[in-house]
Amino acid sequence: MAKIKTGDLVMFFYNDSKKWLLKITKKEQFHSHIGVIKHADAIGKEFGSRLVTNKDKYVYLLKPTIHDHVMKMQHSTQIVYPKDFGYIAARMGVQSGQKIVE
Repeated sequence: MAKIKTGDLVMFFYNDSKKWLLKITKKEQFHSHIGVIKHADAIGKEFGSRLVTNKDKYVYLLKPTIHDHVMKMQHSTQIVYPKDFGYIAARMGVQSGQKIVE
């Protein structure tokens, strides 16, 4: 697997309801209820590996998916989530081979 480097986006995964999408920098730290995680500790590790916080909790370092980006990004305008888009496309009668323009 690929190794994490400075500037990479990494999903810090604790459990299904607690995950954070962060851009890795050498001098930053992430503080949460599960403890402190130094970004420098993630640099050089492979995606899929885990780190231990100062409170002895494990956080997995995952490569973010498109879904993670959509769900975790800052939204300044209305966003259509994948589940909603499926319903909208079905109601509009969109068929295979048709183009959709934003």
